[in-house]
Amino acid sequence: MPAVITPRYRLDPHPDRQGEGGLRLAGDDRRPAPLLSVVTVTLDPGPALARTMRSVLQWDPAQVEYIVIDGGSTDGTLRTLREMDSHLEYWVSEPDSGISQAFNKGISLCRGRIIGLLNAGDWYEAGTLETVASLPADGPDGGVLCGDLQFWQGEQPACRCESRPELLATDMTVTHPSCFVRRSVYLEHGGFDESFRLAMDYELLLRFRCRGVSFLRTGRVLTNMQHQGLAERAWKEALVETHRARQMHMPGSFRASRPYLRYLVARRRIRFLLQDMGLHGVVRLYRERIAAVRKTRSSDP
Repeated sequence: MPAVITPRYRLDPHPDRQGEGGLRLAGDDRRPAPLLSVVTVTLDPGPALARTMRSVLQWDPAQVEYIVIDGGSTDGTLRTLREMDSHLEYWVSEPDSGISQAFNKGISLCRGRIIGLLNAGDWYEAGTLETVASLPADGPDGGVLCGDLQFWQGEQPACRCESRPELLATDMTVTHPSCFVRRSVYLEHGGFDESFRLAMDYELLLRFRCRGVSFLRTGRVLTNMQHQGLAERAWKEALVETHRARQMHMPGSFRASRPYLRYLVARRRIRFLLQDMGLHGVVRLYRERIAAVRKTRSSDP
């Protein structure tokens, strides 16, 4: 079941909390709500967190509040959060049950009209805030804004992945780090389903789509991410979870059937086989010309 999002000003006490802070604890509750709230969840992110934080803190704090939910890191993250205390709206370091619960905590703390979820290690484009500001303030259009995701290998751009919300019924065709959701959508339709361990973002977005939440797509790159390579960890388990999400929200559809799941598994195995055989050009052609969600090389015009 999706978590019910109940707005709160700070989290309830936790017996194993390592720290808590931010501007919110200074007691100034007269500040107007910002346009955008950004939530980052962390667990031993190392130095990658610094780039993520810089990409959010580049913007005027009157427009953007930044909330960090740490799962009890032991790598020095707590020290970083304390050093950045005066720049963060709210932060906490305490154990949680996983990414879904951590994001739900953060979402419940947001005051902004729009909410972005940015993983530690990822970073926003400089012009992302201007794009987000174009989302209608109210009305039926634009419950979710989604854009493109730029993958990097080291310091070099690798490929660009588009979002195709109209194809969500087929697979994860939206790049979740480049999504921005109206706070009112979370309040009405709930947050992440904490029973999902890997495909929680797919279940969330598919639920929104199936319940009639409107998606707006921009062709602009909104978010950047370091490329993880073709051999994603636990890919089969993730596909099984996407299948469970389709069964929940699309009962009776062929895409919620076992044959469709077997098709997705076979397709992924073929990709890995081609990669192992060194047929990188074939994989690249498929991704650029045939796949539902196109991944284009950044050197392409």
